[in-house]
Amino acid sequence: MKRLAALAFGVLALTVATAANAENPHRSGNFGAGLVLGYPHLGASLNYFMSDGTSLQIDPVLILRDNAGDGKDNGSKGFGGRVDLLFWPSTIHSWSSVDLDWYFGPGANVYVTGNGFALGAELPVGIGLAFKKAPIDLNLEAVPLLRLVDSDGVDLRFGIGGALNARYYF
Repeated sequence: MKRLAALAFGVLALTVATAANAENPHRSGNFGAGLVLGYPHLGASLNYFMSDGTSLQIDPVLILRDNAGDGKDNGSKGFGGRVDLLFWPSTIHSWSSVDLDWYFGPGANVYVTGNGFALGAELPVGIGLAFKKAPIDLNLEAVPLLRLVDSDGVDLRFGIGGALNARYYF
């Protein structure tokens, strides 16, 4: 895990260094690809801006540890993903090198582990930095979740997740 985190940091640092003359990612390219880190998930983060204020975020992930929302590690690993329609209403503040933006939007998630599957709804709310001289954004989000169904049928459970993502736009 430490090697993967070091590799991700190295790739991000190299990307920032080589893209020093690019514009704001939300203006220079519509499609961003990168990494998402969230407990207990790790995966890709894809974001497509359909307009200046609307994007579609897709995060396919690996589940490194499944706690099934019950606070107990049952040791099951798997895969899953999230799909969110994000609204970017305004820039909170703009500096010479970065914009501070916020976003929110409805979404869905699905996870498959050795113990079964779960399907739910979510409403991510995030804050992010869009760099003006590199086509990169960094975002931190809180994700209220409502599990709707799982392998045993209807299973309504509420929880809150979180994620940090970094994407390069082209």
